Amino acid sequence: MEWEVPSMEVLLRSPIACFIGFSASRIGYTGTIDDLICTWVHPLRLQAKAAASKEDNPTWWQAMNGPFLAEYWQAACVEVETLEEMDAWDVVEREPEMNVLPSTWAFKCKRFPDGLIKKFKARFCARGNKQIEGIDYFETFAPVVQWITIRLMLILECLLGSVSKQGNVTCAFLHAHLPEYERVYVEMPLGFKQYNKQGTAKVLKLKRTLYGLKQSPRAFWKFVTEKLVNCGMAQSDLDPCLFVSNSIICVVYVDDLLFW
Repeated sequence: MEWEVPSMEVLLRSPIACFIGFSASRIGYTGTIDDLICTWVHPLRLQAKAAASKEDNPTWWQAMNGPFLAEYWQAACVEVETLEEMDAWDVVEREPEMNVLPSTWAFKCKRFPDGLIKKFKARFCARGNKQIEGIDYFETFAPVVQWITIRLMLILECLLGSVSKQGNVTCAFLHAHLPEYERVYVEMPLGFKQYNKQGTAKVLKLKRTLYGLKQSPRAFWKFVTEKLVNCGMAQSDLDPCLFVSNSIICVVYVDDLLFW
């Protein structure tokens, strides 16, 4: 049977309507149930309010010349300060033999389901599409957990009555370090460029894997594997993203982790 978005009339007649009304009353809502469902609950209305738009994902120039200039600039400052505190790079002079990757800003205006602004996010990224194999990247493969492993663990959860917990690694790729033999150079971020006395822009020699690099997913997977093994969890021979100890089981899907 194909699922369809319920109409307003169907929602108002459904058993869940009274529970929506009860919940709204407890937090002080004084309008009618019709207005409540129409404005705050109906999925089509929520989708329209929260849908991503070009305005919510501006370029650097759009962000710095738009109505939220101050908010996006503050988000960019926080991003650069965070990366510098993590010792993500060294600022070096540009040399002719360097393959210097372009950099870019990824801005995002995050919203609540009702469309109200939640926060402004800025992420400094490298243009990995300009990398050259054998020069600034080598291996890129990073496994993710097999779906059969997820299904098996969910079945065991039901049979054993165990409890699962989900976790997400914040700024995941930035936790991993680049190996010494991978020398990756990136242009300094717009708004934060530094120049030498000759007026030539300096560049960043990366120590950590920025978002956008081809090797970042693999480097992070190796980082997570090392940390879990150090915590006493054995990596499974059946699935490289399944880790087991005497009391805990963990599966890894990029930067999302499930524990039992």
